[in-house]
Amino acid sequence: MLVKPTFSILYNEEYTDNLLTALEKLKEWVGDFDLQTPVYYFPHLENYYASEMGKPLKRIFLSGEKLIEADPCSENLNPVKLKLLSMELEKELSFKGKRTVNIDPGYVDKSHLFLTTHKERGGRVYLGKGVFLEMEYLYFGKDFKELFWTYQDYRQREVKNFFLEVRKKYLSQLREKK
Repeated sequence: MLVKPTFSILYNEEYTDNLLTALEKLKEWVGDFDLQTPVYYFPHLENYYASEMGKPLKRIFLSGEKLIEADPCSENLNPVKLKLLSMELEKELSFKGKRTVNIDPGYVDKSHLFLTTHKERGGRVYLGKGVFLEMEYLYFGKDFKELFWTYQDYRQREVKNFFLEVRKKYLSQLREKK
């Protein structure tokens, strides 16, 4: 099954060059970004990440134009490979052992937004190689519905609207493939 790759990138504004480097690398994997949000500032994220990443922290959401395999066992680019590649890239762009960018890959399919993570906790499904999958949204009633564990920034209407646009683009790409 093909799915649409997405990224949430949290970055320190002092390291914008590292953000640009990360974006170029991600494009090598998933093609150009066909959808992108404006830059957001979510102050609550600094409570968790500032000790590692510093301040000010900004976030953008993007979707890659190339569809990827959902199957974590696929030889092609899949959610596990994308998370592992993203983690390697974060390390490469670190400064004095601290991340300057935090890349959270995920994907949209017809009914969900999933995020990949290397942190284990309840409700996350193990995919292999230290990577877990967490559902952030479920699509029904013509909208994405958050779940009780959905991150605060993903609950914002403008963020949900972005992922609804990603879903529309994904469905259009599937129709074109037929």
